[in-house]
This record gives sequence, structure tokens and C-alpha cells, in this order.
Amino acid sequence: MKVYMATDMEGASGITQELMTFADQARYQEGRRALTGDINAAIRGAQAGGATEIFVSDGHGACGGYNVIFEDCAPGAVYGLGSPGLGYLDGCDEDCELAFCVAYHAKAGAFPAVLDHTQSSRNIVDISVNGEVLGELGLTAACCGDLGVPVGLVTGDDAVCAEARELLGDIVTAQVKIARSRTCAHCMAPADARALIEAKAREAVERAAEFQPFVIEGPITMRLQYLRTEMAHGWRRRSDVTMLDARTVEFQAASVLAAMNIYAGYA
Repeated sequence: MKVYMATDMEGASGITQELMTFADQARYQEGRRALTGDINAAIRGAQAGGATEIFVSDGHGACGGYNVIFEDCAPGAVYGLGSPGLGYLDGCDEDCELAFCVAYHAKAGAFPAVLDHTQSSRNIVDISVNGEVLGELGLTAACCGDLGVPVGLVTGDDAVCAEARELLGDIVTAQVKIARSRTCAHCMAPADARALIEAKAREAVERAAEFQPFVIEGPITMRLQYLRTEMAHGWRRRSDVTMLDARTVEFQAASVLAAMNIYAGYA
């Protein structure tokens, strides 16, 4: 079985502050260790469950998409590091049978939720597809769904785990912390969190046949609302988008994956 592992950082065990998720901040190295530990636990669990191929995508935006501590990465997986790749969700294809979302966070506006945001905590107010507001989890799941790949595991705080169950149904979740505010959580001890992730990753692989791809049938309409007007300036040069107001852009695409390629600058 081939598993695609999408990873972020804010949902990693022990992370509660942006000081741990931005490369120029004092505690970023702690964040890297936390993320790498959670990824390694997910790899061990997936392998124990029967995964034979694992591709790990370092999807956190800091440090040019290179946040794991490579020398500490678990064996038996291939790692997609750095950016840009050849497209959005680079490394995921129709040959993948299952996807994980490791160290994910809740969508912008969720509360209480650790470091809630969607795509950019500095720029984006929200993103909607066909009128439904989606966070990074929903967008990742929909892009995987366009390739026929179901998401079977989500790890992070209680808010993103609840978001996953509401959106994707009876998938496996590994709740490693309970959010008290955007920058506060009750966190499991590292060893306990990694043991939970490992057990849940194994369960997800063993239950892979139960999960269905999350598909939003195209064509789709994507709407992006930015925090400030200048953040939407680049869109004004495009003739294939509609500016609904000075900071909100809307456009059509064949699928969510195609829309995310447009958003990310690949199309």
C-alpha cells in the first residue's frame, strides 16, 4: 500500500505558539523536533499496518517548505522537501491508496483552536469552494479526492480532529492536545503523543478500505478573501478572475486541485 502523508506544523504535539512555527523565531528548532517526532510516529504506525510505500510532503510554509530535521527522519519513506514543486500536492497521485494529514490545524476562525488559519495566517481571512468555507484540511482532502485518494488519518488538536470528523466522517484521528485558545493548549507528553499517533496510523492503514475520497464535483468556484487590499493586488492583473471587492477574488476551475494550482501560482 502506498501512503501519501501531507504534513503541516501547527498541529504537532506540544506546539502552541508561532514562536515555534516561523523560521525566524526563537523556538523554531523546538517546533522542527516536534514535527519530525510526530511524522516519524506516523511512519512507524503506517509501516506496522502494512504500508509498503510512504511519501512525506513537508507542507509547512516556513523555511521554503523544509521544516523537518532530515537527519532524524525515519527510514522507509521518501521525503518531499523544499518548494516550489511541480504542482500543488506534488507527490500525491492516483497510485496512492491512502492519505494522512499530520500536524494539521483548524480553519481560520475556529475557536478554541491552536494557531487557527487557512493557508496564510498573515494574509487570508478565509477560502470557500462553491460557497462552503474550507480550511487547509478540507482543501487537502478535496485535492486528494480529485486524485481518488481518501484521507484516513488526521493528527492535531481537538478542533481539527472535530473538523475532520464533521467533514470526512468516520476517519481516524489522533488528538494530541486540547486547545484552550489560539496560543494555549493542554498537551500530551511527547512520548504519549507519539504512541497515540503510531497506534492511530496503524489503525488507519488497516482500515484503509473503509474510507472514501472526499470529492467536490467540478466545475468549482473558489473565493479568497484577503485581510488587506494590497494582498490581493496580484490577482488584479489576471483576466480570468473576478474581483468582488478590493480584497476578495473569485474564479472558476475544473476541480479543487486545479483551483489550488491557480492559487499557488502553478497555473
